[in-house]
Amino acid sequence: MTAPLRFHIQTGLSRLELGLLWRDLEARADPTFFLSWDWIGAWLAELEPLPPVVVGEAGGALVLLGALVPHRRVEGGIVRVDGLFLHTTGERAKDVIAIEYNGFLVDRAWTATASAAAVDWLLGAARVAGRRRAELHVVAACAEEEARLVPPGMLLQVPSRKPSWRVDLDPVRAAGGDDRARCLAAYLATLGANTRQQIRRSMRLYEETGPLVAERAEDAATGLAFLDALAALHQAQWEARGEPGGFAFPFFERFQRRLVETCLPHGTVELLRISRGGTPIGYLFNLVYRGHVLAFVSGFRFEDDPRLKPGLICHALAIARHAAEGVAIYDFLAGAARYKGNLGRPGPEFVYLLIQRPTAMTRTERQLRRAWTGLRPALRRLAPRR
Repeated sequence: MTAPLRFHIQTGLSRLELGLLWRDLEARADPTFFLSWDWIGAWLAELEPLPPVVVGEAGGALVLLGALVPHRRVEGGIVRVDGLFLHTTGERAKDVIAIEYNGFLVDRAWTATASAAAVDWLLGAARVAGRRRAELHVVAACAEEEARLVPPGMLLQVPSRKPSWRVDLDPVRAAGGDDRARCLAAYLATLGANTRQQIRRSMRLYEETGPLVAERAEDAATGLAFLDALAALHQAQWEARGEPGGFAFPFFERFQRRLVETCLPHGTVELLRISRGGTPIGYLFNLVYRGHVLAFVSGFRFEDDPRLKPGLICHALAIARHAAEGVAIYDFLAGAARYKGNLGRPGPEFVYLLIQRPTAMTRTERQLRRAWTGLRPALRRLAPRR
């Protein structure tokens, strides 16, 4: 007979103690890098104080963990809802690090049941930071997590949905083996004719001034130097579009540097510099975990010649490299950027799940949202045309 699940809120752990528990459970779970201690530990190291942690146990064994940030939401000065964020804060300046594949860390033997049971408990009997909580925000969960996270009887809102794109590297490696050049040719053969032609032409133009070379930072000091150069290019790209760019946020930059310092030495973070004739054309900051490469942050040097495609070239060379090294998936993550669809195939959809306990407040909010949604078309029709 399966042992019953029991939950409690843990607030007295140090980061070291939580890290030991997290890594123990991580070894029995199937997370992506975003739920590994490498990511969670770096995130928590930037928060003060350490947020509450929900702990799930069965038969004396640890089977679920999740870090929770308490939050009070006010809508229109009328509806006040006490809630929780899972592995995010609800603050743009901190959530700009952009977790994906979010959810609870769960023992693989409990994947089917533990998450919904935890949500049911958190939005029912639990008190977190002295209050009962009526909602849980799970930002950037894989869409298939919806069925595992939402207990019967709960209300659900999905404020956003985003596509993702990825490359299955097994067929590439089957054709190219462990030779990067053959893997590159095999990968290019999977692309649409226009994208393939753009990459090949761009490579020929770049190589007129020297060979294209992809270098991996071999130590944290080199990785940090690559990160500084990446940040300058990244900011130039975003600022040219009128956007601040990730490195405009101090929390973002501190977090990236911490990842490089703590994770690059054991290979779960990589910084790649792609150069032609000794001149960098771009940098890639990738997360590498259990055969899954996540294309996390990038910076490219754009030139006046529109035929030069530094982003396409950098990713294509990285894909060939990882295929030759035995990686299974190269993941462009969420977002509808055109280059992702050109270079990859559709991956999982990512959703923002707002799970709510039915209360007078959450029902009132739901009714107000429905009323507003119904009124918007009529208001648009009544608005004066210009």
